[in-house]
Amino acid sequence: MARAEIPGNPDRERARLVPRQVPGRAPRELPVRDGLPLPARRRGEEAAARIHPPGELPLEDVPTREECWDILGPDVRARLQAKAGTILEWWARLDRTGRPRAVVLGPNGLCKAKPITRHGRHAHVVERLQFEPRALRRQAFDTRTPPAPPPGAPAARGAGHLPTVDLGLDAETTAVLGNFPPAVQDFLQRPFLHGDSRGVVSDWDYQEETEFTHRHLSVLLVLSADRNVTFASGIRVLPRGRSPQDAYWEVECYHAPVRARGPIGT
Repeated sequence: MARAEIPGNPDRERARLVPRQVPGRAPRELPVRDGLPLPARRRGEEAAARIHPPGELPLEDVPTREECWDILGPDVRARLQAKAGTILEWWARLDRTGRPRAVVLGPNGLCKAKPITRHGRHAHVVERLQFEPRALRRQAFDTRTPPAPPPGAPAARGAGHLPTVDLGLDAETTAVLGNFPPAVQDFLQRPFLHGDSRGVVSDWDYQEETEFTHRHLSVLLVLSADRNVTFASGIRVLPRGRSPQDAYWEVECYHAPVRARGPIGT
Protein backbone atom coordinates (compact mmCIF):
# COMPACT_ATOMS: atom_id res chain seq x y z
CA MET A 1 0.00 0.00 0.00
CA ALA A 2 1.38 3.37 -0.97
CA ARG A 3 2.30 5.63 1.91
CA ALA A 4 0.24 8.78 2.34
CA GLU A 5 1.94 12.00 1.34
CA ILE A 6 3.18 13.93 4.37
CA PRO A 7 2.77 17.73 4.28
CA GLY A 8 5.72 19.28 2.46
CA ASN A 9 8.58 21.68 2.97
CA PRO A 10 7.69 23.75 6.09
CA ASP A 11 10.57 26.21 5.61
CA ARG A 12 9.35 27.09 2.13
CA GLU A 13 5.77 27.47 3.30
CA ARG A 14 6.72 29.62 6.33
CA ALA A 15 8.62 31.93 4.00
CA ARG A 16 5.31 32.81 2.37
CA LEU A 17 4.16 34.54 5.55
CA VAL A 18 5.09 37.97 4.20
CA PRO A 19 2.50 40.75 4.62
CA ARG A 20 1.04 41.83 1.28
CA GLN A 21 0.37 45.50 0.65
CA VAL A 22 -3.21 46.42 -0.22
CA PRO A 23 -3.39 49.27 -2.79
CA GLY A 24 -4.72 52.47 -1.29
CA ARG A 25 -4.48 51.23 2.30
CA ALA A 26 -1.65 52.13 4.63
CA PRO A 27 -0.23 49.19 6.61
CA ARG A 28 -1.40 49.15 10.24
CA GLU A 29 1.42 49.58 12.72
CA LEU A 30 1.20 47.05 15.54
CA PRO A 31 2.56 47.89 19.00
CA VAL A 32 5.51 45.67 19.93
CA ARG A 33 7.52 44.72 23.01
CA ASP A 34 10.82 42.82 22.77
CA GLY A 35 10.19 42.59 19.04
CA LEU A 36 6.86 40.74 19.43
CA PRO A 37 3.36 42.05 18.64
CA LEU A 38 1.20 43.14 21.56
CA PRO A 39 -2.59 42.74 21.68
CA ALA A 40 -4.71 45.86 21.80
CA ARG A 41 -5.27 47.16 25.32
CA ARG A 42 -6.64 50.13 27.17
CA ARG A 43 -4.31 52.94 28.13
CA GLY A 44 -2.26 52.08 31.18
CA GLU A 45 -3.21 48.37 31.08
CA GLU A 46 -0.25 46.01 31.47
CA ALA A 47 0.07 42.37 32.48
CA ALA A 48 2.61 39.55 32.45
CA ALA A 49 2.19 35.92 31.45
CA ARG A 50 2.74 33.23 34.07
CA ILE A 51 5.97 31.35 33.33
CA HIS A 52 5.58 27.69 34.26
CA PRO A 53 8.28 25.25 35.41
CA PRO A 54 8.95 22.24 33.17
CA GLY A 55 6.96 19.10 33.86
CA GLU A 56 7.60 15.46 33.12
CA LEU A 57 6.84 14.32 29.57
CA PRO A 58 6.18 10.58 29.84
CA LEU A 59 6.80 8.69 26.61
CA GLU A 60 4.57 5.87 25.40
CA ASP A 61 5.03 3.21 22.76
CA VAL A 62 2.46 4.59 20.30
CA PRO A 63 2.33 5.07 16.52
CA THR A 64 4.28 8.04 15.19
CA ARG A 65 2.68 11.19 13.79
CA GLU A 66 3.40 10.00 10.26
CA GLU A 67 1.76 6.63 10.90
CA CYS A 68 -1.33 8.29 12.39
CA TRP A 69 -1.47 10.67 9.39
CA ASP A 70 -1.55 7.58 7.15
CA ILE A 71 -4.41 6.05 9.15
CA LEU A 72 -6.43 9.27 8.94
CA GLY A 73 -7.36 8.59 5.32
CA PRO A 74 -7.04 10.65 2.10
CA ASP A 75 -10.47 12.27 2.31
CA VAL A 76 -9.95 13.69 5.80
CA ARG A 77 -6.42 14.83 4.93
CA ALA A 78 -7.71 16.61 1.82
CA ARG A 79 -10.44 18.40 3.79
CA LEU A 80 -7.94 19.56 6.39
CA GLN A 81 -5.57 20.94 3.78
CA ALA A 82 -8.33 22.62 1.76
CA LYS A 83 -9.61 24.54 4.77
CA ALA A 84 -6.26 25.34 6.38
CA GLY A 85 -4.74 26.47 3.09
CA THR A 86 -1.05 25.65 2.90
CA ILE A 87 -0.09 23.30 5.75
CA LEU A 88 2.49 25.07 7.92
CA GLU A 89 2.43 22.82 10.99
CA TRP A 90 0.55 19.64 11.85
CA TRP A 91 0.38 16.58 14.03
CA ALA A 92 -1.71 13.43 14.19
CA ARG A 93 -2.12 10.90 16.97
CA LEU A 94 -4.52 8.26 18.26
CA ASP A 95 -7.18 9.25 20.78
CA ARG A 96 -8.17 7.17 23.80
CA THR A 97 -10.37 4.94 21.60
CA GLY A 98 -7.48 4.14 19.26
CA ARG A 99 -8.80 6.26 16.38
CA PRO A 100 -6.73 8.99 14.70
CA ARG A 101 -7.23 12.71 15.25
CA ALA A 102 -5.25 15.57 13.73
CA VAL A 103 -4.41 19.25 14.16
CA VAL A 104 -3.34 21.41 11.20
CA LEU A 105 -2.20 25.04 11.14
CA GLY A 106 -2.36 27.04 7.92
CA PRO A 107 -2.68 30.66 6.78
CA ASN A 108 -6.47 30.33 6.67
CA GLY A 109 -7.00 28.89 10.13
CA LEU A 110 -6.47 26.21 12.75
CA CYS A 111 -8.23 22.95 11.85
CA LYS A 112 -8.92 19.82 13.86
CA ALA A 113 -10.17 16.43 12.67
CA LYS A 114 -12.01 14.56 15.42
CA PRO A 115 -13.32 10.98 15.17
CA ILE A 116 -17.07 10.49 15.61
CA THR A 117 -19.57 7.66 15.18
CA ARG A 118 -22.63 8.39 13.03
CA HIS A 119 -25.37 5.82 12.45
CA GLY A 120 -22.99 3.13 13.60
CA ARG A 121 -20.23 4.14 11.15
CA HIS A 122 -16.88 5.74 11.89
CA ALA A 123 -16.28 9.21 10.45
CA HIS A 124 -14.42 12.44 11.19
CA VAL A 125 -15.76 15.92 11.81
CA VAL A 126 -13.44 18.74 10.73
CA GLU A 127 -13.65 22.03 12.61
CA ARG A 128 -11.87 25.29 11.85
CA LEU A 129 -11.02 28.49 13.66
CA GLN A 130 -10.80 30.88 10.72
CA PHE A 131 -8.16 33.61 10.84
CA GLU A 132 -8.41 37.19 9.72
CA PRO A 133 -7.06 37.37 6.14
CA ARG A 134 -3.27 37.63 5.91
CA ALA A 135 -3.07 38.11 9.68
CA LEU A 136 -0.92 35.09 10.66
CA ARG A 137 2.44 36.20 12.05
CA ARG A 138 5.52 34.11 12.83
CA GLN A 139 8.41 34.50 15.30
CA ALA A 140 11.45 32.22 15.52
CA PHE A 141 13.32 31.49 18.76
CA ASP A 142 16.74 29.84 19.15
CA THR A 143 18.17 29.60 22.66
CA ARG A 144 21.70 29.51 21.23
CA THR A 145 21.26 33.07 19.93
CA PRO A 146 19.08 35.20 22.25
CA PRO A 147 17.12 37.78 20.21
CA ALA A 148 18.28 41.38 20.48
CA PRO A 149 15.69 44.12 21.01
CA PRO A 150 14.73 45.89 17.79
CA PRO A 151 16.54 49.18 17.06
CA GLY A 152 14.87 52.12 18.75
CA ALA A 153 12.58 49.97 20.89
CA PRO A 154 11.85 51.46 24.32
CA ALA A 155 12.98 49.55 27.36
CA ALA A 156 10.23 47.22 28.64
CA ARG A 157 9.07 47.37 32.21
CA GLY A 158 10.20 44.47 34.32
CA ALA A 159 7.68 41.63 34.43
CA GLY A 160 8.10 41.49 38.20
CA HIS A 161 6.32 44.85 38.49
CA LEU A 162 3.31 43.69 36.44
CA PRO A 163 0.26 41.72 37.56
CA THR A 164 0.37 38.10 36.38
CA VAL A 165 -2.56 36.65 34.43
CA ASP A 166 -3.23 32.93 34.85
CA LEU A 167 -5.02 31.44 31.84
CA GLY A 168 -6.45 28.56 33.88
CA LEU A 169 -4.62 25.85 31.92
CA ASP A 170 -4.76 22.32 33.33
CA ALA A 171 -1.76 20.62 34.92
CA GLU A 172 -0.97 18.47 31.87
CA THR A 173 -0.86 21.51 29.61
CA THR A 174 1.33 23.59 31.94
CA ALA A 175 3.71 20.63 32.27
CA VAL A 176 4.19 20.63 28.50
CA LEU A 177 4.19 24.44 28.19
CA GLY A 178 6.78 24.73 30.97
CA ASN A 179 9.34 22.83 28.91
CA PHE A 180 9.50 25.70 26.42
CA PRO A 181 11.92 28.60 27.06
CA PRO A 182 10.37 31.55 28.97
CA ALA A 183 10.31 33.78 25.87
CA VAL A 184 8.25 31.16 24.02
CA GLN A 185 5.85 30.76 26.96
CA ASP A 186 5.39 34.52 26.97
CA PHE A 187 4.72 34.64 23.22
CA LEU A 188 2.13 31.86 23.44
CA GLN A 189 0.19 33.43 26.32
CA ARG A 190 0.56 37.17 25.69
CA PRO A 191 -2.34 37.65 23.20
CA PHE A 192 -4.80 36.23 25.77
CA LEU A 193 -3.81 38.51 28.64
CA HIS A 194 -6.09 41.42 27.78
CA GLY A 195 -9.71 40.35 27.65
CA ASP A 196 -9.33 36.91 26.03
CA SER A 197 -8.20 34.79 28.99
CA ARG A 198 -11.51 33.01 29.68
CA GLY A 199 -12.05 29.60 28.14
CA VAL A 200 -8.58 29.15 26.66
CA VAL A 201 -8.42 25.70 25.02
CA SER A 202 -5.13 23.84 24.74
CA ASP A 203 -3.92 20.94 22.64
CA TRP A 204 -0.44 19.49 22.30
CA ASP A 205 1.69 16.60 21.12
CA TYR A 206 5.27 15.53 21.67
CA GLN A 207 7.57 12.69 20.72
CA GLU A 208 11.24 11.92 21.30
CA GLU A 209 13.84 10.19 19.17
CA THR A 210 17.28 9.00 20.26
CA GLU A 211 20.02 9.47 17.70
CA PHE A 212 23.69 8.45 17.75
CA THR A 213 24.91 11.82 19.04
CA HIS A 214 21.83 13.37 20.68
CA ARG A 215 18.26 13.06 21.92
CA HIS A 216 15.68 14.92 19.88
CA LEU A 217 12.41 16.07 21.53
CA SER A 218 9.71 17.52 19.26
CA VAL A 219 6.91 19.46 21.00
CA LEU A 220 3.88 21.14 19.40
CA LEU A 221 1.36 23.14 21.41
CA VAL A 222 -1.61 25.32 20.48
CA LEU A 223 -3.73 27.71 22.58
CA SER A 224 -7.03 29.12 21.31
CA ALA A 225 -9.86 31.30 22.62
CA ASP A 226 -12.56 33.58 21.24
CA ARG A 227 -10.22 36.08 19.60
CA ASN A 228 -6.74 34.54 19.33
CA VAL A 229 -4.76 31.44 18.38
CA THR A 230 -1.10 30.83 19.20
CA PHE A 231 0.97 27.85 18.11
CA ALA A 232 4.49 26.63 18.88
CA SER A 233 6.47 23.97 17.04
CA GLY A 234 9.72 23.31 18.87
CA ILE A 235 12.74 21.02 18.76
CA ARG A 236 14.92 20.46 21.82
CA VAL A 237 18.32 18.91 21.13
CA LEU A 238 20.25 17.33 24.00
CA PRO A 239 23.75 15.97 23.18
CA ARG A 240 24.34 12.44 24.44
CA GLY A 241 25.93 12.29 27.89
CA ARG A 242 25.11 15.92 28.71
CA SER A 243 22.83 17.35 31.39
CA PRO A 244 19.41 18.87 30.48
CA GLN A 245 20.88 22.35 31.07
CA ASP A 246 23.06 21.80 27.99
CA ALA A 247 20.06 21.30 25.67
CA TYR A 248 19.05 23.99 23.21
CA TRP A 249 15.71 24.86 21.60
CA GLU A 250 14.69 25.91 18.10
CA VAL A 251 11.04 27.03 18.05
CA GLU A 252 8.70 28.45 15.41
CA CYS A 253 5.81 30.40 16.99
CA TYR A 254 2.66 31.74 15.35
CA HIS A 255 -0.14 34.10 16.34
CA ALA A 256 -3.35 35.01 14.50
CA PRO A 257 -6.61 36.76 15.42
CA VAL A 258 -9.73 34.61 14.99
CA ARG A 259 -12.36 35.64 12.47
CA ALA A 260 -15.07 32.94 12.73
CA ARG A 261 -15.66 29.50 14.18
CA GLY A 262 -17.68 26.58 12.87
CA PRO A 263 -17.81 23.04 11.48
CA ILE A 264 -16.87 22.57 7.85
CA GLY A 265 -18.19 19.11 7.13
CA THR A 266 -17.93 15.50 8.28
